[in-house]
Amino acid sequence: MNRQTLIALLLAVIAALLTYYYISEKEAAVKADVTPLKVLVAKKPINRGAVLTAEKVMIDEIPGAYVMPGAMASPSKKGVVQQWREVKGQFAVVPIAKGEQILPNKLSKILPGFAGVVPEGMRIISLALDASAAVGGHVRPGNHVDVLGTFEHTYKKAKRITTVMMAQNVLITAVGDQTTSSGSRNKTPYQLAGHGSLTVSLAVTPRDAVRLALAEQEGSLKLALRSVGDDQQLNLPDQNLGTVLGPLMKVNKNEIKPAEKTIQIIRGLQ
Repeated sequence: MNRQTLIALLLAVIAALLTYYYISEKEAAVKADVTPLKVLVAKKPINRGAVLTAEKVMIDEIPGAYVMPGAMASPSKKGVVQQWREVKGQFAVVPIAKGEQILPNKLSKILPGFAGVVPEGMRIISLALDASAAVGGHVRPGNHVDVLGTFEHTYKKAKRITTVMMAQNVLITAVGDQTTSSGSRNKTPYQLAGHGSLTVSLAVTPRDAVRLALAEQEGSLKLALRSVGDDQQLNLPDQNLGTVLGPLMKVNKNEIKPAEKTIQIIRGLQ
């Protein structure tokens, strides 16, 4: 056997081995995708901050291709139970839907508290408002509102009252101690009548948080409720009595009539 024949034979063997290993890996991947795995899932909806207990989870069986990365899964039930023991008693940092796979990155050993609802880059600020200033007390967590501020000030030595748009499309994260839109919140008769006070927590930018803190101190604030899905940003000018009543105060020159001339006659010593 000459040298060229030997090299060709070796290359053929190497190619055959590579083909074999490639096919074997593909077969293993396909089998892994269709092989059922035991997975820990939510038996019922789990609210944010809820403790993970055995009554809220169950073991389901699904194809490996549908197992999420990091999920508590194993070919055997015993393996899943062992993983469950490591997270039992932890808190859900986000809501978990019924049937959703339990992921460790959605759990915490520490109760998340109110900070868990703060959107990234935003700040939560709470305002004490009359119920009438909070849409009659009908606002709920998850609603979006515009915040209006009214201020009394002096301009050119004249007293003026001006209303400005402080912030637009602001998310309400809490009303009182209620942080979810579900459930009913206890109201006093004054709140039902549009009176009394409410503490409304809003998610705003750091800049708007500073502006609203000052506005609450120096003026009065009012919320305007937006419809669901309305995220339009409006460019609205500040308003005062001059801009609001100005059109009504304009008088056409043709409508101005001269005063009637009268002659006063004085007789004798009158």
